Amino acid sequence: MKPVNIQKTLLVCFLFFGVNGFCQDSYFPNTTLRSQIRKTVWKELKEQTPQKYRFMTGLIFNSNNSFGLYEDAAKKYGWKPYELPTVVAFYDIVLRETVSATTFTEEKVEEIYEKTKSDYAKGRIDAGLSSSRKQEKYDAMIVRALWVATVFELSKKKSTEVQKIAASLLRKSGEFTSEPSEVDDNTVVKEINTTPPTVKKPSPNGNTTEKVNDIILRTATKYCLNGVYVANDVSVLYNNGDIFTNPSEPLNGLNIAESKRKNPKKWQRWKKQGNILYVTDPRKRKTYDWKKWFKVRSASKSFKLSGRYNTSDGFGGATVINASTVVFDQQGRFAWKTIKGGNTDWKPIFSKSTSAGTYEIDGYTITLKYNNGVEEAFFFGLYPKDNEHFVIGSSHFAPTKN
Repeated sequence: MKPVNIQKTLLVCFLFFGVNGFCQDSYFPNTTLRSQIRKTVWKELKEQTPQKYRFMTGLIFNSNNSFGLYEDAAKKYGWKPYELPTVVAFYDIVLRETVSATTFTEEKVEEIYEKTKSDYAKGRIDAGLSSSRKQEKYDAMIVRALWVATVFELSKKKSTEVQKIAASLLRKSGEFTSEPSEVDDNTVVKEINTTPPTVKKPSPNGNTTEKVNDIILRTATKYCLNGVYVANDVSVLYNNGDIFTNPSEPLNGLNIAESKRKNPKKWQRWKKQGNILYVTDPRKRKTYDWKKWFKVRSASKSFKLSGRYNTSDGFGGATVINASTVVFDQQGRFAWKTIKGGNTDWKPIFSKSTSAGTYEIDGYTITLKYNNGVEEAFFFGLYPKDNEHFVIGSSHFAPTKN
């Protein structure tokens, strides 16, 4: 074994994590040890991987490149990948998203991360472990989280077995806190809430006097645990140069100042030269040129949708969680179906209290009035070319093929 240069190791660690990250609160991955950890954990998880997913999953865990997926996810939020709280926050977020079959908002992700850092600071558990012991523990956590995310994604987020495994892992965790986990097998698949919460209606006083210049749709390349994917983003261009991405609530109820404080990553600045939009991210101090974009259309007050539509985004509201299919009719009725239903036959039941009701569309707003009295409003927009593709909240819908 080659002698270890302590001075060099400390220097590399300092440079890697910066002045705010101490070696004892982080670790510097050793490639050889990482390979051993990955192979050991993958051997264990391979037995739990459904046969039809083993080949694809094996490709991911066949090399240490799989850790690059984790590093990209951490760096996306500006987190230092190998600080201990970062690993735990990532682990917690992936497992909880899997258990609930939902994707957390950026605000929720940041909230979990900040709480994890706070919990760690109270006791600094594992800070005294050697670097190799830290790596053995935390690299294994990364592999398990990546495995859960990969297999659940391959199952199109329908594997209750993976959800149960994620719930079990959550119960065994609690890295930085003595608080017991509230997750159990009953929370694996969320049901529709039969006791509707009070829905806060948009306040007309919440909006500022800023006027909307335009609302556009563009295709954006994004990064996730399983690599690169393409998504459609809606952006609201304000006259004062602000740009707001993927609104969920109606624009006339948006409190701009509060939104900028809670969701700073959704706000940027824009300028237009010819047909090109130049969008500047003030946090990263980078400017991007948007050459291909389309206008999102509003709808008249008499406009009605008619047909059955699917979304891969998973729509959620006051009474519906992770809905995948919706039916609208010309009488102004709607009915949701959640992802839990799988591929079983389904017909819309417009009389259900918590998943059906009537709807109204006016401009860029759709209001859903459920049969149980709950009423909520969302951003609404039609795609450029037809009335069969549209956005509700931040979920994009297309007509079903059957």
